Amino acid sequence: MNFLKIAYISYYDFSLDTAATEHIIQTVEGLSRLGHKIWLFAPSFGRREFSANIQAIPVPRSNVLLFDSAVVRALRKSEVEFDIVYLRDYMGASRAVKYAVENNFPLVIEHNGLVYAETPLISSITQKILLWLDDRSRLKRRLLKADINIVVTEEIGKFFVKKFGIAREKLVHIPNGVDIARFKPCDDKTALRKKLGLNPPDAFWLGYIGSMYPWHILDVVILAFEQIAKRRNDVRLFIGGRGQELEKITALINRSDFKNYIYLKSPLPIEESDLYISSMDVNIALMSPSVAPYCWQVKVNHSGACGVPSVITYDKQFKKLFDAGVAVPAKELSPVGVAKTFEELLDRKKLNEMSVKMRSFVEKNLSWDKIVEEIEKVIKSAIRRRKIGQN
Repeated sequence: MNFLKIAYISYYDFSLDTAATEHIIQTVEGLSRLGHKIWLFAPSFGRREFSANIQAIPVPRSNVLLFDSAVVRALRKSEVEFDIVYLRDYMGASRAVKYAVENNFPLVIEHNGLVYAETPLISSITQKILLWLDDRSRLKRRLLKADINIVVTEEIGKFFVKKFGIAREKLVHIPNGVDIARFKPCDDKTALRKKLGLNPPDAFWLGYIGSMYPWHILDVVILAFEQIAKRRNDVRLFIGGRGQELEKITALINRSDFKNYIYLKSPLPIEESDLYISSMDVNIALMSPSVAPYCWQVKVNHSGACGVPSVITYDKQFKKLFDAGVAVPAKELSPVGVAKTFEELLDRKKLNEMSVKMRSFVEKNLSWDKIVEEIEKVIKSAIRRRKIGQN
């Protein structure tokens, strides 16, 4: 088997830059470098360009259910005898799954989060109802029909076993990765901060960089920062990104007695994100306790590669990240408790010692090349399982 023909199906819009599109691009480009050919089906690609082994096939959509129908028409039109169908799970992906089953193509489904945990925090009633219905009926069918389900955290797999009775041998844990060539430590943070307009450049900078959803508890972050700012004036808070919480966060900052110590940048161009991350002293990646166990945050990998520790919500499954200093657990999510965790890191010597250790860990364990090699093993395993089952 010199190369595989892979149908990769994603509901994400590639004209946008998100953690999800980064994950998918790194995966398909990594598989391409390994010699495989990929047909990438997605709603839009904007101006993105891919390597020669990747054929980007736009599947225009108005909503996820119509996309599911349209992607099957595109799969049939391709007339390719795929070696495997690789699905980035999305709500209502029943037709795409049925297509793989009917054509006897091995099926791998990747689960990069647990919508079940996020649904209670979503404000849209319509979206809540649709997600509730999917989680309680269609999701189980997808899990059962897949040859292998990749889960980004072990807790997602445990949830599937407990909730739906999915066999453990159908589940493989593979975390998100990071581009270690792009995300790397900064030799002179002071100079970089001056370039980015972060003043004072010699302060301790706490930073949140990413999407703004309710489960990122940025209100707690701001209140925790205020606790620190009451005691010392050498600490600053940076918040960069956008999302449905932006208006709420902007209002909180404007009402703060320490708003002059908080720097908000929205939007933050994705091509500049590595610069802002590496300019920080501490990365903030807190999440609601109900969501945190089901998400391996790309921003934590980015920061670790840049030699910047992340403060994350405690969960025992992240012990390796804690031991490596890549992440520091916040066990108490009150403003006072989070402030205490932040302050424990505000020591230059301690931060410098942690930086070298965490970069080494990320290089050995979380580079995209290593993650894609694990994904390739899963794909080949799914193909072997199907062949064995047919004999």
